[in-house]
Amino acid sequence: MDRNTVHLYEALGVPKTATQDEIKKAYRRLALRYHPDKVNAAEVPDHEQRFREIAAAYEVLADPKKRQVYDKYGMMGVQMAGTEIGAQLMEIESLLCSLFLALSVLLTLAIIFFSFLSVRVDGKVNWNYYVVFIPLWILDLILAAITISRGLQPEDPEQEDDHEHEDGDATPMAQEERRAKKLQEKKRQRIFGTTFALLIILLLTAFQVLIVKKANDPSSISGPAVFAPYFVFEGIFFLFAIIRLALTMKVLADAEISAAKKAKIVFEALWWKITRLALAILIMLRIDDRITCSWGIVFIPLYLVGVKYFFQLLFGYREFSQMQNMEMKQQGQSLTIAGGVVFLIVGSLSYALIGLLAARLDGYSYSVARVLIPVFIVLSILLCCSGCCLPCMLLASGVGDDDMVDREGAQVRLVSPNMRIENGSATSVSPPSSRRFGRRSNNISAQT
Repeated sequence: MDRNTVHLYEALGVPKTATQDEIKKAYRRLALRYHPDKVNAAEVPDHEQRFREIAAAYEVLADPKKRQVYDKYGMMGVQMAGTEIGAQLMEIESLLCSLFLALSVLLTLAIIFFSFLSVRVDGKVNWNYYVVFIPLWILDLILAAITISRGLQPEDPEQEDDHEHEDGDATPMAQEERRAKKLQEKKRQRIFGTTFALLIILLLTAFQVLIVKKANDPSSISGPAVFAPYFVFEGIFFLFAIIRLALTMKVLADAEISAAKKAKIVFEALWWKITRLALAILIMLRIDDRITCSWGIVFIPLYLVGVKYFFQLLFGYREFSQMQNMEMKQQGQSLTIAGGVVFLIVGSLSYALIGLLAARLDGYSYSVARVLIPVFIVLSILLCCSGCCLPCMLLASGVGDDDMVDREGAQVRLVSPNMRIENGSATSVSPPSSRRFGRRSNNISAQT
């Protein structure tokens, strides 16, 4: 969102740190100076325009809520704050900041976990595996806390008010009953969603605990017992996928769809879940020595994932190439090529990791730190993006043109209407001229 957060302060001649009393005094002083009944029109021909700007600036800055929005989003934010789109944009930006923070914490914990794991497996430390898994325990606690806090958030009754006006013939009592039913239904859905999410977190935590138990003492527990929580986890999602697939096929029963397209729908709905289950079963059997093949064979389902995406990109490029619309054809081909580059990079790192891991498990004398080099590379890049690059890009959109300008190679930053920093030294500047304020006169006139 492009925004400038200094224009209104400049209009009143106060810094952004001004108190409400200072803003009020500045407004009264300037209002008396440029009031149509007080000023000499011959001396100040643009007094009406200046007076409108001063009044518009005071209207925003005198209201603490509007001032807070203006300081963060500029005048566009103030204008959009009362609209549904504006509220959604601000909420999206806030969610993005929260997402970057959460992702940075998650990636940091992942890097710490893999570092602990590599030094423990390589025998450089003799920690118990419960210590190695501490970063994952912390992550589990964070996820559980977030899930519970979101589940305990009360529903906002005001969100339902916009929909209640659709039925104008309903009595106030009927509208109130309908609103109460909707809130009750949302409450039940929230409780169900929170309970389901906590169940998933509990299953994954139990799976981690059993892995640690097996790692500390391989003979203490069997492979099927270790994977029991994971199979329950996969079974739940597989059941949901079957239900959704059945509903989809029921809707498409009367549609004229070929058997090949129906088979494609079934494949897209179930292939990844079946692949995960097959991989888990092979790992479980190999751990218990029920099968004695190479670990490279155990990881065959992961190789098939790469094959699937490779052919998906290939067929997608061919479909775009057959389009008649040249613009859509070029855009589709460009997106497919970009996806292919990403697939090549991610696939190279992923399959390098799988190959090194399989060789290590087969008995080759690779250190785990060397095996996990692709993991550390990917996690470090992602951490750099989520903790630095992406937040900086988001914050950069908040810097207005007048907050930072490049003037003859010198960096000039406005501090207040009468003070700026140029190449590290503070210099005073003259008050904003009427020509400067005239740029936004039309918009401000419309507001007042």
